Amino acid sequence: MLDAVGIPRVALTEPDLRISTTAGRDLLEQSGRAAEDFGLRMSELRTPSVMGPVALIIREQPTVRGVIDALAVYSSLHTESNHMSVEETGDLAILRLVLSYPSPGPARQGTELSLAQILRVLRLYLGAHWRPLSVSFVHAPPKSQVTHHRVFGTDIEFDADCNSIVFNRTDLDLPNPAADPAMAREIQRYVDGLVGPRPTGLTERVLELVRELLPTGRCNIGSVAKQIGVDRRTLQRQLAERGTSFLDIVQNARTGLAAQYVEESDRPLAEVAELLGFSALSAFSRWHRAHCGGSASDRRDAARSRGILVTR
Repeated sequence: MLDAVGIPRVALTEPDLRISTTAGRDLLEQSGRAAEDFGLRMSELRTPSVMGPVALIIREQPTVRGVIDALAVYSSLHTESNHMSVEETGDLAILRLVLSYPSPGPARQGTELSLAQILRVLRLYLGAHWRPLSVSFVHAPPKSQVTHHRVFGTDIEFDADCNSIVFNRTDLDLPNPAADPAMAREIQRYVDGLVGPRPTGLTERVLELVRELLPTGRCNIGSVAKQIGVDRRTLQRQLAERGTSFLDIVQNARTGLAAQYVEESDRPLAEVAELLGFSALSAFSRWHRAHCGGSASDRRDAARSRGILVTR
């Protein structure tokens, strides 16, 4: 299986070896064909130490909010595919996870593994029996949800708009009594040295906002520029300086999300069109043919024939 996805066999004995995120995703999906709950089973056998230096810096954060912020900032040391954000609304905190890869493809196992790993980290600070209010996945439900309920122990939604963990907002500010501020500063210096100079993050921030705004029908450069705090022309210029454009970022977001919604979700294609910000199914169909090389319905049929999408 390693040979098939292009991962060197030495990776089994050298845990610090960096491998392709796409190859890692494909290996997990192959494993999922043998056991549909493979990613969750894997999460039960992993401890936060698997994240290497990321585990060091989250261990010393003073609050749960600090733990989540550190995960979001430094997770690239462990994997470059995961992108986290937290929205606070009313009494709720919504932790969203987006997985992105250089090439499209199913990522059910990687998504479930990542959310389960995040939940396991949170339970280190909130208690082993802590439960979120709900957990949601973009992909369709598996044939059996026994492992899902064992791992998450909560309300689980499939065919959702996003991959997320929802919990009480007050949990964010619960303290970590074992945190050592002095040690945290030393570890951060060490970890920052591993990360190297941080990018400005503008492109990543725009991509994050685009993903949030697409389902609302308000995903335009004016709305995004306003949220970032600049005018439209300034944002256009800053993106051009980074070798990209707002349209490029929108297309990138749509391409990645389309792979999940079409191949892994059971929701009607008209709903998929809405979630990707299209005014009509016909517009989405034209876009999909132009950018993905065929019709969305054919793509979904192919996913079903490969066993990626489970039909209820």
